[in-house]
Amino acid sequence: MAKDIKDKKVAILTENGFEEVELTSPMNALEQAGATVHIISPEKDKVKAWNHDHWSIELSVDKNLSEANPEDYDMLLLPGGVLNPDKLRLNKEAVSFAQHFLEQAKPLAAICHGPQTLIETGMLDGRTMTSYWSVKTDLINAGVNWVDKEVVVDNGLVTSRSPEDLEAFNKKMIEELAEGQHATKGQFTHSK
Repeated sequence: MAKDIKDKKVAILTENGFEEVELTSPMNALEQAGATVHIISPEKDKVKAWNHDHWSIELSVDKNLSEANPEDYDMLLLPGGVLNPDKLRLNKEAVSFAQHFLEQAKPLAAICHGPQTLIETGMLDGRTMTSYWSVKTDLINAGVNWVDKEVVVDNGLVTSRSPEDLEAFNKKMIEELAEGQHATKGQFTHSK
């Protein structure tokens, strides 16, 4: 069943070193479904992808993080890759941008290592999520009920383990975007 997301705007927050397919596949799925997608980054003009074991394509940055307002977006997508989330989680502005989506109960999708950035918000306690296996302990230590499934949805928070899960991840991400903001706004508070 097709979901109408033609009036929706999605922010993809990324740094250099995102796993190429974890950004391009969801971005293409969102655009084909009619959403407007912006790549947001602390980088000025372009971000460079990682593809398994080597540097890959460069994509244009639509908005620099310092100029982006999370209020302008209906959903946030956090692609994985090892380098990208590790850089984002050290950037207070990036963490604050992501935190807005949790605070407002807006849909948020994170795949593979992507959830690492969310740990820094202090707002994951009690959430059910999945991730790449090497992030499991970090998420559990942040209070997450970690499960080993291809896609997990918890009140608009969509997570998946790896590129092998992209088909299920993309489908659920679009469903959550079509549903919009969740009624559980404010349920998950900042615990830091």
